[in-house]
Order: sequence, then C-alpha cells, then structure tokens
Amino acid sequence: MNNTDFEPMTPMEETAQAGQPADEKAAAPEYVRQPRREKQSRPAQPKVRRVGFFTLGIALILTGGCIAASMVLKDFPLFTVAKLAPLVLVALGVEVLWANARKGDAQLKYDLLSMFVCFVLICASMAAATVPILLRYYGPDREYTERRLEQELEQQLQEKLPTGSVLDGYSSVDLSRMEFDKEMTLADLKTEDWVRVNLTLAGTYADENAFAEACAQMLPTLRELGVNQVNFRSENEDDQWELQIGGVFQMNASAQELAGQVTHMVRYWENDSYTWWDEANLKAYLAEKAQTDLQEPQPEEEPVESAVEESGETSAEVAAVENG
Repeated sequence: MNNTDFEPMTPMEETAQAGQPADEKAAAPEYVRQPRREKQSRPAQPKVRRVGFFTLGIALILTGGCIAASMVLKDFPLFTVAKLAPLVLVALGVEVLWANARKGDAQLKYDLLSMFVCFVLICASMAAATVPILLRYYGPDREYTERRLEQELEQQLQEKLPTGSVLDGYSSVDLSRMEFDKEMTLADLKTEDWVRVNLTLAGTYADENAFAEACAQMLPTLRELGVNQVNFRSENEDDQWELQIGGVFQMNASAQELAGQVTHMVRYWENDSYTWWDEANLKAYLAEKAQTDLQEPQPEEEPVESAVEESGETSAEVAAVENG
C-alpha cells in the first residue's frame, strides 16, 4: 500500500459525494479558470474645435466694460459704441476663417447655443444701460428744468417789455439736446433748444402796419432772452390781429416785412352769436347773402279793393247786429 498524502474532506463534501452515483462522480468535469477577455479598443474620435466661443467671450467683456464706463463717466459715448456692434460679426467671421485654416484633423463645431445666449445677454445689457440715458432725456429732471426756465422767462418778459404793452402771455421751453445741466439758466440755452412765447398785446390798432410795428419793437428783447418762435395776438371790440413768426430771418425782420404776414379778423354777429371772419371773406359772404335775399320770392299782398270790400261787409254786419 502506497503512502499518499491527501487532504481530508469536510463533512459537507462527504455528504455531497455520498449522495451522487459513482458514474456522476467520475463524469464531473474539472473547473478551469478562463482567461480574462481583453477590452476592445474604441476607434479614435477626431478632435472638435468650437468656433465662436472666443469672439463672443471677448464681446461680453467689452460690453460689460462699456456699460460700467457709461455709469462712471458722464460723457462716455455709449450710443456711439452701440453703433459699432456689427463689428462683432466681423470678428466672428475672422475667427471662423482662422479656425478653418488651422483645423488640421480637427472638426469644426459652431456653438450656436452659446452664440444665442451671448447675443441675448449683450442685447439685455445694452437695453439696461440705456435706461438711465432715457430717464435723463424723458425723466422728471428734464421736465422740472423746462418748467423752471419757463417761469424765469416769463418773469424776464414782464420786467423788460414796456409796461402796459402786454395783457397776457405764456412760454414753452423744449430742451432738444441729450445732455443738460439741471441748474442751467436762460443764458445757457442753445440754438437747438426751442423757446416759444405767446403774447396778447394791449391797445387798438388801425391796420396791419400799426400792429406789425408794435410787434417789431419787442423782437430785440425776445431775441436777447433766447426766444426763437413767438405768436402775437390782440383782440379789441370787433377786430382781432395775429402774427406768428419763427426762425432767424423772421425774428430779425422789420415792421414793413412783418406787415404782410399779419392776419386781420373781423367779428360778425348773426342770430345773437358771433364768429371771426377774414375781412375779405366776410365781404364776399355778405355780398353773396344779399344776392340770395334778392332772388328769394316775396310774399304776395292782397289787393286794396278786396281789403276795403271785406272791411265794408264786416262793418255792415256789425251795424245790423247792433240795430237788432
């Protein structure tokens, strides 16, 4: 008997081996450990180069810098910079050409989503930056300054125009420029600013020349105060005079030159109410009305003999009644 070394079986192995037939014990294959499969290598993907990301990043930096500068610097030309916005498209085109020339084996990819988001951010930022500018142009500061200048102008007119020459008047100041000083005075007005004055003159005037002469005497004072448009008017009894002038030439015109622009209206009463007519038009209207009245048929009058006979018959009937 050979001495062979063997390992004793565990009770579970003995039980399992005892439960199997002898043939199955002999047919049981031995477990062979399979070698580990190697991972299949994936094919190399081409490099992807994004186009537009660099240009739009620079655009965002410049946009933010311009907006910040406009908030710090009072005279920063933000609107001028906004007009240069199409240069972003030029820069994007340069980047596309440069990337196409240097792409090599890389694949170009246009980052449309980033472009759209950056475009929206740029537009929103520019719109938000223009809000303070719009408030300066249409805000309460401008309206307050214009009203204050109007009051100052009316006070100056009352002091400098001849006493008793003006019955009533009001002014209107429109600051047409973008930038203005809230503490500005009438001396700071410029040619692009509109200054309008409406004056109701006192007194009576014989004709257009007299009214134009009265208006021409006030023009030097109005030009000194910066007025560039004025409306003169006067109304007394049955006459109304009006003269509207504006601009450099008319504000420096003589009385003779202004007389041809004077409008004379005449009051016409009809049926307990009145209307204002141009004198020539009124004469034409009265002549046409008189001609119409002549053409209308007149009511027929009864003959005198018939009236006498009727009156005689009536008298006879009354006398018969009275005599019983």
